[in-house]
Amino acid sequence: MVSASSLLLPSSVRDLASCVSDGAVRVACTNPASTLVTASSAASSSPATLAFTTTYHATPLSPSSRPLLLRLTWSHSPVGPPTLSFAGPTASSPAVHLRRRKGTHSLPSDDDQQQPPLAFFWDLTAAKYAAATSPEPVSGFYFVAVANAEVVLAVGDLAAEFVKTKFEGQIPKARFLPVSRADRVVASPNAMHTARVRFAEGAPEHEVSVGCATTSGGGEELWVSVDGKRAVHARRLRWNFRGNQTVFVDGAPVDVLWDLHSWWFRDPPGCAVVMLRARSALESRLWLEEEAAAPGFALVVQAIKTPP
Repeated sequence: MVSASSLLLPSSVRDLASCVSDGAVRVACTNPASTLVTASSAASSSPATLAFTTTYHATPLSPSSRPLLLRLTWSHSPVGPPTLSFAGPTASSPAVHLRRRKGTHSLPSDDDQQQPPLAFFWDLTAAKYAAATSPEPVSGFYFVAVANAEVVLAVGDLAAEFVKTKFEGQIPKARFLPVSRADRVVASPNAMHTARVRFAEGAPEHEVSVGCATTSGGGEELWVSVDGKRAVHARRLRWNFRGNQTVFVDGAPVDVLWDLHSWWFRDPPGCAVVMLRARSALESRLWLEEEAAAPGFALVVQAIKTPP
């Protein structure tokens, strides 16, 4: 099975680990006294979203079944409505692009990769979206995956009703949780991207905003806010293009890392990467192997200057 950490972190963020030491981590608190961040004061536009990818960790009820990592990607299509892709639990599992609005599909077992046979079902015919720029539906849809006679993933407001009807309530449901979300956006230097996430199971949902702005003096700055309260503010980005800081959300540590080197210095420009990752314990240290083996939830924002 592929490790959780290898799926959570894009290569640009993994490379960042070798450039930032634990001793460089700074600590801040997101409290009511923090500076409020608004679109008018720090960023003037919202970036166009290319894709959302959510990775889920499923723990089957059967003791003989291994945990699974399953990925759903919602992306814009050059023509027609947004599309959905699904990737199975191994690094070699190819993504299956679900071009129809409704259907079923199956993936055969792979004994070498310890991958069980998977069947999945989806229906996007009545899907509703929060905005025309978002490829991820908010209601009117379902995606359900089944492995070894267990529901290992059920996403969407219509998923429970589908499972009840399809299997007549006679199928067990594994425990599954989102462990990472990667948002790929097209952004200008004065843009703000917002996502709603939970950093731990049962924790409150938070609105996380990532923005890049040009100051009145012509410099650039990066900021990250949680629920409208500024948590990270990095200035003079052409010098501070890589860095990390630890903030506290719900009393627990969340590591914030950024890497804008290829955004500024590569021709053609690469992507800017900002990651927020919940740490599993207050006393744990960033990038230790045991921390990477069981990471907390991670939000990764990858911004590019021009669409592919």
